[in-house]
Amino acid sequence: MLPRIIKAAIKALIYFVFLYALPVFLISQVSQFAPELFADYVRLLNLFIAVVIVFVVASELTAGTILQHAFNIGKAIILIIFLVLALDGGILNLSLNFEGMHLNLWADLRIYLAMLIFIDLIVLSKSVLQAINFLAEKAEQQLPTPKPAG
Repeated sequence: MLPRIIKAAIKALIYFVFLYALPVFLISQVSQFAPELFADYVRLLNLFIAVVIVFVVASELTAGTILQHAFNIGKAIILIIFLVLALDGGILNLSLNFEGMHLNLWADLRIYLAMLIFIDLIVLSKSVLQAINFLAEKAEQQLPTPKPAG
């Protein structure tokens, strides 16, 4: 059990560095020019990172069991919902104020959202197939071995 905990902690640290430390550093550098641009997304970024790290750690701690596949399925479903909520259904509308000028930006990201959802659906189907394979292997191990006729 201790190697699993160490492996889960290392994975959590790696995910934290690449999903939190680097993006927050980049956002803080860019937000000096337009602080309103990323204000709404910092909360979503923190939530996304927490969800991903929890599922990575839970999946790693339950490796070799059916719960690992259940956590992977749950992660795929939650990330699909998160993407739809974070991208407001694919239509982004930003209102910015630059030195007295008001700027409205509108972006239609529905095609990109559809691609991201499709990729997550592939991950979801992979996790379901892995769970089915895991259960089939467990059932196969429980079958009695046939004795040769003779």
